[in-house]
Amino acid sequence: MKIKSTITNNTYEFTPDGRGVEQKYTCPDCSHTRKKKTDKCLSWNIDKNTGNCHNCGAAFYVYRPTDAKQYAVPEWKNITNLSDAAVKWFTGRMISQKTLVKMRIYTDKEVVCFPYFFQDKLINIKYRELPKNFKLHTGAELIFYNQDTILAFEDIIIVEGEIDALSFIECGFDNVISVPNGANIKLEYLDTYHSLFDNVKRIYLATDQDTKGVEMRDELARRLGVDRCMLVNFKDCKDANEYFIDYGGPALQDAIKEAIPIPTKGIVMVDHLYNDIVDLFHNGVDPGFRLDEPFDDYIRWESGRLAIVTGVPSSGKSEFVDYLITKMNLRLKWKAAFFTPENYPLKYHYGKLYEKIIGKRFRSSASSEAEFDMAFEYIRENFFYIMNEENFTVDYIIDHAKMLVKTRGVKIVVIDPYNKLDHQYKDSETQYISRFLDKLINFAKFNDVLVFLVAHPRKMEKDGENKTKVPSLYDISGSANFYNKTDYGIIVHRDTDSNNAMVDTVRLYWSKIKFKHLGHQGMSKMMYDKETGRFYTVIPDTGNWLTTAIKQQVINYTEPTRDDLNEDYLGDNAIPNF
Repeated sequence: MKIKSTITNNTYEFTPDGRGVEQKYTCPDCSHTRKKKTDKCLSWNIDKNTGNCHNCGAAFYVYRPTDAKQYAVPEWKNITNLSDAAVKWFTGRMISQKTLVKMRIYTDKEVVCFPYFFQDKLINIKYRELPKNFKLHTGAELIFYNQDTILAFEDIIIVEGEIDALSFIECGFDNVISVPNGANIKLEYLDTYHSLFDNVKRIYLATDQDTKGVEMRDELARRLGVDRCMLVNFKDCKDANEYFIDYGGPALQDAIKEAIPIPTKGIVMVDHLYNDIVDLFHNGVDPGFRLDEPFDDYIRWESGRLAIVTGVPSSGKSEFVDYLITKMNLRLKWKAAFFTPENYPLKYHYGKLYEKIIGKRFRSSASSEAEFDMAFEYIRENFFYIMNEENFTVDYIIDHAKMLVKTRGVKIVVIDPYNKLDHQYKDSETQYISRFLDKLINFAKFNDVLVFLVAHPRKMEKDGENKTKVPSLYDISGSANFYNKTDYGIIVHRDTDSNNAMVDTVRLYWSKIKFKHLGHQGMSKMMYDKETGRFYTVIPDTGNWLTTAIKQQVINYTEPTRDDLNEDYLGDNAIPNF
């Protein structure tokens, strides 16, 4: 693969070949100039595909040209041999040689190889070697293990590892697939192959029952549709293979028969809430996510909510919402979709996102080519637009937002502004607005999405000094329901000078926080930086947020590390010498 330096703008061929998530290499920017040319000063994170040099300070990221991604294809050696030790070890996992041959698993140079095929083409290989290390083929495409089965069955079982998949196959379930890289909720392979599930009617989620496995299970359900997902319970066991070993094949078959549906709309049983109830009992209410901002004490964030933002024209409503979204994306990894006709053509809105992320004006005289490339790669992977010049209805927006939830993992949807939508009244405006807000609330709740709605007040009123008054959510044209139904109510208001002209001082009124564990009413005073589009209190932040994020990902190599992907559920004594 190619990596690019944020300092020199140079592009280099780079093939990570070490073990573990965090790896060390010589730096292509500076090592050749150093006295100790072999000193490994570049730290590379194999999961995040980012790196940082401890000597010259350069940050590196994977460089992908704007054309279609190119993947490495591993060589198929057509080996059918399995070492005696491998067969013995798989037998200990209750996996027969017949199943191993069926799935074309083999050993090569003391490594067990799990080939990933799709439409009879080799796409990837996962290698298993001592001591319990897993590694996918470098640069190869991520797909599901046994992916072809999605096209052959209407019911699909999804597990967290190849051994779990083999356990189900051993028990007669050929309709099983495994995620390729453990309990990782990014699910980028689902972005590409989501359409394979179009004709699947039922999905059994049989992931590991630890915290990470449950998190991935919930994200799979959110993106594949909770209405067709069933939850598989392995009782006191961590995963399918452990359950298979402890209780036998008939019990594993019964686990599928006894799978329970995810609660459907309108029907909720206490059994479905048991884990959440126990967690609340022992740990209390989750206080929500902070953004490392001065207003964190007033407001914390959680998905599944509706936030309404208002303010007089030119007060900075859209700028502040964009600022929040970029912070959430960088800190929480929440991808966002925008319906923003006021920012048309969309290249103007792209420029605003760029300035907030990079901390510089979006123009060639202010930013480097490396910064441009870095931002483009990041924005195209994390921000999306909903736009149809002939359809501005809320139903159109929600339908396409649902599509982005499933295909891109979107967690935030912005509608900016309400006033630009095509409002089709069949009765009174008040009743229409109530139904409109209910649609957004239900969409947010059932898709676990945070929805931002930007709305203008109906008119600008003056105070006793002839200055523009701070509006309230009740001032939004049409209905008091804008205040009554929202979870978060935010008012953005800019101060004015003696001539009633707006200045860069911004007052943020936290008008409504529905749940007390997520904050309380108050006001924050901040400044707006026109150069970066960011908000600050004392000193403007002009740093590159992407470079900062990369540097913060680099670990301390003086401490021992733990590679979650390589941590197998098998004990050390169960691992044979292949």
